[in-house]
Amino acid sequence: MPAVDAYEFSALEKDQLSQTEMADAVPGAIGAAIEFKPHFHEWATVQPGLVCLARKKKTAVFRQYIAAETAVPVIACAACLPKADEKNYFFAGIARSKSVRTPDDGIGPSVDEFFTVSIGGMATLLNTSGGPIYPGDLIEWSFAHSGTSTTDRAKASPRRVAISVASVSSPKIIGRALSFAKKGETLDILLKM
Repeated sequence: MPAVDAYEFSALEKDQLSQTEMADAVPGAIGAAIEFKPHFHEWATVQPGLVCLARKKKTAVFRQYIAAETAVPVIACAACLPKADEKNYFFAGIARSKSVRTPDDGIGPSVDEFFTVSIGGMATLLNTSGGPIYPGDLIEWSFAHSGTSTTDRAKASPRRVAISVASVSSPKIIGRALSFAKKGETLDILLKM
């Protein structure tokens, strides 16, 4: 269970995201902005059961050290990250402990706050796939929540890394479902690390 630090990704790449960018419907298409950059305390707060990702290019030095007692910069928030950027991230684990950040006073955070993640074994997380998940289904992570409408997005901020049922050839598989879960229910998965 490595300790991880959510503060490392303090600058989200974009200030807003459109529906077409979020779902990667038409590459390069421009639509109305439906998602805006959240405040630091909103996107940096991590609760148990959230999927955590690390950036491939910026954390190359950390990838070889993923082991117990190692800190790795991760994100659990997908706000303002388009589906096309999924190729730049890899699965880092499922959050086990929480890191609740306070609103920023304009000076910036005074300390890095660490939390732990599960990188193997069983983990419990929320079914954000938009449909039921059955025992034995392969599970993958995704930036886009399937079945989420534009009005739902405006109410539920910020957008977190979602899960969905995967195909056998998916490069984003995080594990196999151990229990049944309808949309919005929790399920147990066996992590593939």
